Amino acid sequence: MRITILGSGSIVPSAFRFGSGVHVRAGEVEMLLDCGPGVLEKMRRLSLSPFNLSAVCITHFHVDHVTDLLPLLKLRAFTPEGLPNLEPKPIRILGPKGTKRLLKTLIDENEFFTYLATLMKYESYSQSEDVEPWKTYDIGGASLTSAPVTHGGGIAYRLEYQGASIAFSGDTAFDENMAKLAKGVDVLIHECSFPSEKLAGQHVSEIELARIVELARPKTVVVTHLYPVWESQEHRIVEALEGRHRCRVIIANDCLELSL
Repeated sequence: MRITILGSGSIVPSAFRFGSGVHVRAGEVEMLLDCGPGVLEKMRRLSLSPFNLSAVCITHFHVDHVTDLLPLLKLRAFTPEGLPNLEPKPIRILGPKGTKRLLKTLIDENEFFTYLATLMKYESYSQSEDVEPWKTYDIGGASLTSAPVTHGGGIAYRLEYQGASIAFSGDTAFDENMAKLAKGVDVLIHECSFPSEKLAGQHVSEIELARIVELARPKTVVVTHLYPVWESQEHRIVEALEGRHRCRVIIANDCLELSL
């Protein structure tokens, strides 16, 4: 598998981070984990074609995780040359309970975007799915499993392909489901929104993240969803994690790439 962190930040831009999104290539299959603002632009910058995506796996419906979803659905009605595509490649949109309703609300019941249904006919080439927690789904030979986490009805994902495994938290407070889902993975991609003294909302700081890492015991941790308040303080995350479980720790910036 090859992993590209397209968005390692939050809704507040910083010099090196903005939005949420991860591109994963598993063999011949390409997918996104979240599709926040700027994901498509960073794919363009890295020569990752949105026309090759087989699936988008949404963790929850906050705007910094879904904003590029409608542009993605629209562009798939065209060819890479910008001409109408008579046979668009199918794409699956998976997410927590409410994913189908989200698209219906944003497109079919929204007079300003209904053209995506009436003109582009997005439903003819996309399939939206509300995933069931702990059920495993096949995506082109890769196995996808989700677990509920503590953040606005959100879910986290575990992806396995030919013996390699990754887990992606999306946004969450400390949750033992996350540790269970990520047990023994090769790469844990986990949020760490704020330093402990400034922790706000349903998120984790370096302290809660260290607890999750100690329980899950991944080989590598990639830390994402960092608010700008972390800048010049990221070393605290590394120190906190190494105090609980010795593993490789990577503090992500946008466009970070790694292979399994």
